[in-house]
Amino acid sequence: MSKYSDAIARLLLVFTPLLIMPRAFADYAPGELDFSMQVEHNETRWRYPGQTLTSKSSLLGVRLKERLAPRLLGSLKAGYLELSQSGNPLPAARTTTGYYGGVELTLLLLDITALNLALTGGYTYRQTDGHEGDTDVELRWYDTYAQLDLGVALSERLTLHASGGTLRSDGEQRVSGNTTTLLDFEQTERGYYSAGLSYWLDGTGYLGASWLGGSQEGFRFSFHRRF
Repeated sequence: MSKYSDAIARLLLVFTPLLIMPRAFADYAPGELDFSMQVEHNETRWRYPGQTLTSKSSLLGVRLKERLAPRLLGSLKAGYLELSQSGNPLPAARTTTGYYGGVELTLLLLDITALNLALTGGYTYRQTDGHEGDTDVELRWYDTYAQLDLGVALSERLTLHASGGTLRSDGEQRVSGNTTTLLDFEQTERGYYSAGLSYWLDGTGYLGASWLGGSQEGFRFSFHRRF
């Protein structure tokens, strides 16, 4: 056997089990919906004029995903947001609460029995408010991002998933009351990644847990149900 034939045989030995393994991905039919609830906590760093602050965000939200075309999926997401900046010199900005909302488009690049590769792009708007004495503060920022998502079915019920991408985050801090100021800020890092597992409870629902790293460090838990 030539070295080329031997290499092809080795590749087949690696990928054949993946092709025949029971599927552990949702089969999104046209018009079918995937509803999920998510809990997330992450830490990031924002660059203000003359200082850099660590921002901690806690989110509780929902996401609705629908297949728009054979290889295209669209998502809407929204939820509650709490932001903490213990190092902010303005007391009213140290703990703020608000909401977020966004949209995503996902293009399936590869979707076979036990292997899934997709490209996702999205936009998220976030706003929180805080009050301390006669001072009111409002933080508004938006994220634009693009990422690659990989899923590998380890068994009939267990899926390994990983992603990596780049994110641009810009915003402003508005202060009103005794004084009125406006400060712009941006995220110091852009690259991010995640890894985690999904466990299928049945053919239409699964639980997910992910570890987040890079520009957004933290964790995410989610419950999904397909309708």
